[in-house]
Parts: sequence; C-alpha cells; structure tokens
Amino acid sequence: MNINFIKKTNNAIKYTLIFQTLSKCLGFFTIILLVRALSEYDYGIYNLLYSTLSLIGTVMSLGVVNTLQRYIPEYYQKGEYKIAHNLYRTVSFLRLMANVILLGITLVLWEEIAPIIKITEYKHHFMFFTLIIFVHMQRNLLEICLSSYYLHQYSKKIGCAFPLIKSVGYGLIILFEKNIWYAIMTDLLAYLIVFTALQILYVKKIPVYKGSMDKLSNYEKKRLIKYSMFYNFNDAGVGLLTSGFDNFIIAMFLNPIVVGAYAFCYNLKSLISSLLPLVYLIDVIRPAFFSTAASSTNQNSVFFQTIVKVNLIFSLPCFFFMLLYVKDIISLVYNGKFIAYSSVLTTMFFLAVVNNSLSLPISLIAQFQEKADIIFYSKIFAVYNLIADVILIKLFGIWGAVFATETANFGKNLFVWYFVRGDAHFKGMGIFLLKIIFFWMVIVSSAYYINIFVIHTVVKLLMGSLIFSIAFIFQFKCDYFLNNEKKNFAMISQNSPKLLFVFRKLRMLPD
Repeated sequence: MNINFIKKTNNAIKYTLIFQTLSKCLGFFTIILLVRALSEYDYGIYNLLYSTLSLIGTVMSLGVVNTLQRYIPEYYQKGEYKIAHNLYRTVSFLRLMANVILLGITLVLWEEIAPIIKITEYKHHFMFFTLIIFVHMQRNLLEICLSSYYLHQYSKKIGCAFPLIKSVGYGLIILFEKNIWYAIMTDLLAYLIVFTALQILYVKKIPVYKGSMDKLSNYEKKRLIKYSMFYNFNDAGVGLLTSGFDNFIIAMFLNPIVVGAYAFCYNLKSLISSLLPLVYLIDVIRPAFFSTAASSTNQNSVFFQTIVKVNLIFSLPCFFFMLLYVKDIISLVYNGKFIAYSSVLTTMFFLAVVNNSLSLPISLIAQFQEKADIIFYSKIFAVYNLIADVILIKLFGIWGAVFATETANFGKNLFVWYFVRGDAHFKGMGIFLLKIIFFWMVIVSSAYYINIFVIHTVVKLLMGSLIFSIAFIFQFKCDYFLNNEKKNFAMISQNSPKLLFVFRKLRMLPD
C-alpha cells in the first residue's frame, strides 16, 4: 500500500468525519423538526412519496449505481479519466431516461394506482415530487464519482448544506403552521442547490480529458454491460427488501398513519445506523477497498472480520441504550409522537445490528470478486419478502412488516456469505463475541437498576449518556483485535500522529 494512497485515504477519513458529523447532527435535527411539523397522517403521506425512490430502483435501476461504484475507482486509479467520465455521462443519461419513462407511466395510470395506496388526492404533490426524484438520482451518481476521486474535503462540506436548508425550511413550516406541500418545496430547493454545487466541483476538480484511452475496448464494454445487467435485477430485488416497499403494502392494508409510524421507526433506525463507522465511512472504505484489494486478496478475510468487529463495537452500545431509554427519547425529543411504537423501533434496530454487520462487508467482497450472479440469485429472498409482507402485514400489522423484511435481509446476507465464505469467515471470532456481549450485559444491567431511582426524563438520559460513554471507552480494555488486524490499523495511522495516538490509547496497535 503506497504512501500517497494512505495519505489520500486518511484525508478522506478526516474530512468525512468532520463534515459527515455535522451533516448527521443536522440530519437528526431535521427529522425532529419534520415529525413535529407534520401531522401523523401527513408524515405517512410524505414517506409514501419518498417510497417512490425505492419503487424506481425496484423496477428500472439498470444497475448503474453499482457499476459506477465498482469501476470508477478502478479507472481513476489507472489514470483513465476520459473513459471514467464517458461512463458517468452514459449512465446519467440512461438513469434520467428510465426515470422519465417510469414516472410518465405512473402519472398516466394515476387513477388506477393511487386509490390502492390511498393517495388519490395528492396527484399535484406527486407531480412536483418527480423533480426531487430526478435530482436525487443524478446527485447519487455524481457523489460516487467525487468520492472515488477522494474529493471528500469538498463534497462532504457541500453535503452539509442539504440538511441545513431543510432544517431552516422545516423550522419555518412549524413557525407559520404550513403543511406537507411546503415540506416538499423545501426538499426540492435543498436538492437543487447541493446538486448544482457538486456538479461545479466535478467539472473543476476531476481531469475528465486525461488518460491514454479514448474509449472502452469491446471486452471492457461487455464486462460493464454484464455487470450492470446483473445488478439491474439485483437492484430490483433490493427494492423489495426496503422500507419503501413495506410502506406501500402497509398503506394497502392499513392506513397512512401506520405508514408514518413505520417510517418513523425505520428513519430513526437508519439515522442511528448511518452514524456507525461502517456506514459512516463507506464512501472512503468502498473506493479504498476496490483500489487495493486486487493486490492483496489474502487480506480480505482480515478486512471482513475487522469491519464486523468495528461495527459491533459501536452498534451494540447503541442498541442497549435504545433498549433502556427509547421511550424517554421519543417523549422528550419527538413530543411523544409514535411513542406507542417504541418496541417496534427497538426490535427493528436490533435486527438491523445483525444485518448491517454482515451486509456491507459481504457485499463489498462479492462485488470485488464480481459475483454479480450470486448476488442476483440471493434476490429469491425478495420474493419471500413480497409474499411474507402481504401475508404478515395483513395478519400482524406493523410487526409483520418488521419480521418479513428483516428475516428476508438476513436470508439474503447468509446466501451471499456462503459463496464468499473463504474470504469472509468467522474463525477466531468466538472470543470477541463472548467478550463484547458479556461486557455490555453488565453495563446495561447496572444502568437499569440505576434508572429505578431516577424519575426525571432529562436527568435519566444525561446519566445514561454518561454511563454508556464511559463504558464505550473502557470496553477497549478487553483487547478485541487480533495482531494482524492491529497491523492494518498501524499502517493506516502511520502518517497521522492524532490517529496513531487514538489507536494506541484504545489498544488497537501491535504491542
């Protein structure tokens, strides 16, 4: 691993941590404002509109996102910016045309589709919302290119503007008692400003006319087309495993208020999950892994176990904290809205801890090995989710949606893992799991008995935060990492004294 690459990766991590932290804090604030700004019914409608994004990915993704994620870092690493730029322009155009066709069909068939999910009177809202869909999809593609070129210093800074604009807009909605229409307009304004800034950054910073190749070879074209076609169907399966699809089924059998409750639980779970290192730094981890894995495939198993451990080190404390304090958080922060569904949120987050610890590292290794066919076959669990959603939501309501989707995701992860298990094994992890589970069971039991003597909500949350923060630092005394994992941490931190200091204090470096 060369010094220049390590330096770029460390800089990317630094700027991601700085600006992503600010962005996530603002994002958490926007969710609070939005839940407070809209009625429970309107919040459900708002999330049904956003579920359209998942529907588009289900029906016609063309596999473009995964194709860019897989090949743009490789082309940049080789200095072939021309073909990378041509690939970006091609998939952007295809993505735009696919959206136009699908949304056009939806509007033509509105009178047949809308009554099924109970949004007939919101046609004008949906027409306006289509603009958000177009910009959202194009922004996503653009961010992949910027992250692959390690422009996190600029792109993450620009990204902070998105939740900031939304926070201001939602605050004004509360102040002037406006409705869902103004929430949609606020979102569109935020998308347009951020996308424009990112597009300017792309043009200014990426040398799109450099490189020795003017166009892709026939072999490379076939490689890309094969990969994208597999992922077109893969993404169709993924769409059936998301909350967006669940929202439509819930609306069919129940009502928009339950949709709002499910979306509230899912969005809060996703926000907390996005703060965990594996998701938080994925825009750094993904290009770094694809750029280096080809020359060090024997390290893939170390990568897998390290990622799983890091994810659990952060996610288990979050789960136990929610287990103890979820009702207090909803009561204080969200004014008690959807508090009746607090147990749904806790269960959903626990299942997400298990699935998130597996899905991203497994999918990265499968992508690297170009096992698009295996990932495609794993979407049989999307069919299971479709059937289970229809049956279980009708019988058990919101709990049916949670069980169906999370078990489907676990089955999908287990299936893919089986075919990459040589590079994604769990040998030697038993001691780690025993250590971390025992440690946090002791902490959560202690905090539970302390809570018995504390009545005030704010005091309880402050004490809980203090206990869990101290315990989080103290847990590293358990020495979770093996020596070969510590060597990788040492390599990453060798040009960063601050990172070196942190890793040493947390016993993450070789003795």
